[in-house]
Amino acid sequence: MSDYREEIIDHYKNPRNFGLMEKSDLEITEANSSCGDMIKIYVKKDGEKISEMMWQGVGCAISTAAASMLSERVKGMNEKELLALGDKGVVEMLGGEVNLGRINCATLAYRGLLKAFEK
Repeated sequence: MSDYREEIIDHYKNPRNFGLMEKSDLEITEANSSCGDMIKIYVKKDGEKISEMMWQGVGCAISTAAASMLSERVKGMNEKELLALGDKGVVEMLGGEVNLGRINCATLAYRGLLKAFEK
């Protein structure tokens, strides 16, 4: 389990794909009211697939690491594949164990990405 914790800390300290995306196809802002985490997600699409995801936000280690990992994981996915990932896939991406009280932190970026596709 320590490797996963190290990976979470690495993504928290060195978030991937963090920043403003010029000319995105989709944008969504999502917030976790219970702890104050906020994220803005930018997506570029190539047809039906995600070609790039960038994000900006403020949050705890779990939400930041999840957004960072998700931004790498979703490249090349279409909406059906994104839906198939599910909350369970996000938790597995984070090492398979997330405290129940932190599940909204872990899935914040994922929920935002799903909403972006609903637009």
